[in-house]
Amino acid sequence: MPVTSNAFNRARNIAFVVTIFSIFLSLSGTARMQGKKPITKQGLVQAVKINGLSTQELVAQIKARGVAFKMTADDENDLLSAGARPEIVDAARSNYRAESSPASSGATAPRPAANVPSGPPLSKGEIVTLLQNGVAPSRVEQLVEVRGVAFSLTPDITKEITSAGGNRSLLGAITERATAAPANSSSSKSVASAGPDYDEYTDQAMAYMQANDSYNAILTLQKAVRLDSSKPTAYQLLGIAQLYGNKNIASAETSMRAAIERGGAAVFRVYHDHDKFFNTYCQGSLFITKTEITFKADDGKHTFEATDSIIKEAKLNGFVGSEHGAFHLKVIQADNKSKTYNFAPATTQKAESNLIINLFQAY
Repeated sequence: MPVTSNAFNRARNIAFVVTIFSIFLSLSGTARMQGKKPITKQGLVQAVKINGLSTQELVAQIKARGVAFKMTADDENDLLSAGARPEIVDAARSNYRAESSPASSGATAPRPAANVPSGPPLSKGEIVTLLQNGVAPSRVEQLVEVRGVAFSLTPDITKEITSAGGNRSLLGAITERATAAPANSSSSKSVASAGPDYDEYTDQAMAYMQANDSYNAILTLQKAVRLDSSKPTAYQLLGIAQLYGNKNIASAETSMRAAIERGGAAVFRVYHDHDKFFNTYCQGSLFITKTEITFKADDGKHTFEATDSIIKEAKLNGFVGSEHGAFHLKVIQADNKSKTYNFAPATTQKAESNLIINLFQAY
């Protein structure tokens, strides 16, 4: 059966709507790229307290992003009190970067268009189709402001757009853009807000985690993953939130494996035994990467680091701390003598210890 002109136009409009929705939902990189936002003092303190990134990872982030505060004696005390290692304090001290502020001028700045893709001017049919498919008039207006329109309003077109859900503000934007060049053209580029970037999403997620809000932490980290699935940090934090917030060990394992495969770590909250009976212990995080296992106590005082090559045994305990689901790592030291480190998982369940051992053995 031959394809009619109306059928072709409907198919084109449906494809247009699907494309726009996918771009809006994926927070695509078509908006203006922004420089990395320096880490605030509060954000750094939160990251240290959560203990979801190793000292090495935090130092790397500080060097890449900088910090938004000049280190003072009080700042240093606050960081050390939160459990920061000296390396973190030193990195923050030497990587201050002032946050950039937009240049001021007498002209009124254009309203930013959040996550609006570039493209040719919109037709009347595309605008009507967007409205009929539930896209808010304000979102359509943002698209109009960036891309312009390929038509002028007439009484009939105005009625059609209004019937589809358009409002007076949208009609005003269409009138203005009908004679103006698209805001993303080479002669006149609009300053579009790209929304939160990857680092800002992970910063927000850590604030949620610090507030024990695992639900919003997971949602925010999933946004970061959609924005850039090649980086490990969001997966790394997701594993923590899913395991200890949602109590979902299967989802946590998936995120942890994704983090390791991308050069990050699987992070477990553990108790480190001090006397072979767990009468005295410290709490901290155990980090498993492709090449090593490290431990950092929450107070920053006790640390442990061992490459895979010198870890000769990782096994559930049959006696010491067995009631807490404890496990041990047997490490060969420089003098060829072995030393055993006992840990108990934060959930006190053997299932978590088995996951720790399995991930270590898998990589």
